[in-house]
Amino acid sequence: MGTGIIQSGGGREAEMRDGLMARLSEATGRPVVYNNLGQSVRRPGEWQKHMDRVNETAAKGIRAYPLCSPNTTTQTFNMKNTQVWRGSPTWHPILLASDDEKLRAYADPEVRRKLHEEMIEWKVEIPGGTISRDWYNYIWVEEPTLEKNKWMVGKTLADIAKQQNKGIIDSFLDLVVEEKLETTFMQAENNIDVEAMRQILNYPNALIGLSDGGAHVQFHGGYGFSTRFLGEWVREKQIMSLEQAVRRLTFDSASTFGLYDRGLLRPGMKADITIFDPETVKPLPEFIVHDFPAGGWRFKEPAAGIYATFVNGQMLMKEGNHTGNLPGRVLRNSRYQMSNG
Repeated sequence: MGTGIIQSGGGREAEMRDGLMARLSEATGRPVVYNNLGQSVRRPGEWQKHMDRVNETAAKGIRAYPLCSPNTTTQTFNMKNTQVWRGSPTWHPILLASDDEKLRAYADPEVRRKLHEEMIEWKVEIPGGTISRDWYNYIWVEEPTLEKNKWMVGKTLADIAKQQNKGIIDSFLDLVVEEKLETTFMQAENNIDVEAMRQILNYPNALIGLSDGGAHVQFHGGYGFSTRFLGEWVREKQIMSLEQAVRRLTFDSASTFGLYDRGLLRPGMKADITIFDPETVKPLPEFIVHDFPAGGWRFKEPAAGIYATFVNGQMLMKEGNHTGNLPGRVLRNSRYQMSNG
């Protein structure tokens, strides 16, 4: 007892509302890590208020740390599987319907009228945080199925509607119905302000991470945050030195979790090492693999510029391929080891 760490998958709202994450840490005497500190067009300026709150609790010695992600939070979806408009009273039951029912609903002028009232005119209350009011500026066509629609690739829903001289809902749903729900779209609303992200990723009271643990495998991978951080934010945008970036990914996290035998290259420490080329490291485009039970699929996100990964001194991965070694072990922090001999 009293040796672990508390993790919350959705602590931001609770912390901003009544300081729940900080109170948990103070009551237990243990660190709390929670999701998340980030910039969002849905909540302008909230990231700064979040930092102010964490500064106050950190000054009292309370260890409640938000996670932050270098990823622009994107999701790839089509209208068969999306959750984007789940906050809309009219849209929500359609999202749960069969494909045939979806197509009938999206072609129905009365349904379109209600969606326009809810999602363009905002005549009904939509739960906060589910989608931004100008969502059509942050969703674009990634891959249409029909050749005649290829001109839409990379264009936002707002751009397409303007070019067609249609309303947002009509333009969008005309495409959805025409391509029978198969059009691939991309959404990005979070972590797109470079200056905000410069401050967030350099913030000492936050930890860099947030892969989401495979929660949304058919929308995005998300686990390429370390290569994106080193490639896009450190090499290209130069928000911090390479040395500081490596510390942020290694020593800072290990220390928070009480893993004092990891996170540094030093004699006597565990040899968990990644060998990479700082000039080329980056995440590669995601692609679909069918390796889940019953042929289920997910997005896989490979990396470039990483030569090898060592775990406990043994090479685990070489140039993206598993070596066959299985050196990983369950980790126990120093406090646990002291309490249990």
